[in-house]
Amino acid sequence: MKKRLGIVTVGGDCSGLNSAIRAAAIRADRLGYELLGIRRGFFGLFPESFDYVRLTPEDCNEEFLTSSGSVLFSDTKSFTTCMEHGRSQKEILQFVCDGYKKLSLDGLIFIGGDGSLTILEELLNYEPNLLNVVAIPKTIDNDVNMTDCAIGFSTAVEVVTEAISNIRSTAKSHQRTMVIEVMGRDAGFIALYAGVASGADIILVPEFKYKMGKVIDMVRRSYDSGRKYCIIVVAEAVESAALKHRDANSCDEAAKYSAIKYKGIGQFIADHLKNEGFESRAVTLGHVQRGGTTAILDRIIGTSFGAEAVNSLVAGERGIMLCYRGGKIEKVSISDLMHGINKRLDESDMCVKIAVNLGVYIGELRNS
Repeated sequence: MKKRLGIVTVGGDCSGLNSAIRAAAIRADRLGYELLGIRRGFFGLFPESFDYVRLTPEDCNEEFLTSSGSVLFSDTKSFTTCMEHGRSQKEILQFVCDGYKKLSLDGLIFIGGDGSLTILEELLNYEPNLLNVVAIPKTIDNDVNMTDCAIGFSTAVEVVTEAISNIRSTAKSHQRTMVIEVMGRDAGFIALYAGVASGADIILVPEFKYKMGKVIDMVRRSYDSGRKYCIIVVAEAVESAALKHRDANSCDEAAKYSAIKYKGIGQFIADHLKNEGFESRAVTLGHVQRGGTTAILDRIIGTSFGAEAVNSLVAGERGIMLCYRGGKIEKVSISDLMHGINKRLDESDMCVKIAVNLGVYIGELRNS
């Protein structure tokens, strides 16, 4: 009987997932292993919703390289949903371990972002001698520690950059200020990189405090210069004194597995500018950022991660995450990875320096 590996995608979808799945299927087959795709995230390992498919190189053709999303479907609510229906955290962790054993897996490739990696760490602590796991980082937010780039970030930046370029034409035509709100959770990577790539005038990110008075002055300067329009890119987690996203009473056990509900900072800023006499509109790009034809970098990184994850499991490595640093694939301990806060922008970032050099307002920086 062939040895058997599993692969699962957990958390929000993005581009590049299918590239990793394809590479894992091809590499596993070449090494004489069977690869099972666990469907619907952790739900596919729960006893009442067992769901998997055998993956072969023939199934995973070259179309996987360009297609967004996950052919295995993904899951952002399995832990939250089970807790809301009275299941304890211990019961849910046991479900996953039981599914792993029932499938007779010799190893599992786990593809997830920062929230999903938190669950994985809990699993590894719960059954430290059972699960042979190699993790692959994916998130459009690019906030996973110890990796320069996660699967999905490059494509999201390209999608947002193109959208901003399209919005610019209507800003010019109507002499408006357009406020484009983008995803990113607590990190401003999408906003900053896409804002710089599209020539935005103002880029607001959660890492740097900003002054609304400075924003108004920058918009006024843009109109006074004769351009008569302005482009503002703002990350969804940005707050103001009058708009806070987190409620003090939302810290129950299930909440840590759920995405925070953001309250519309883009519209808030656009309304504020209207009150100052500027013609302004807000555009929230939303889930369009998770789709699109997969960028070349995401194809390459996803393919590299998928193949190397199989190599690592076959070599007996476990409890590690693959990362992309300095153009190379490296490996880090998941326990080391999860110490400290998620990766965020700082003033040493290349795009921060570019924005400052070009006079783009990105907040109150120490060295600007």
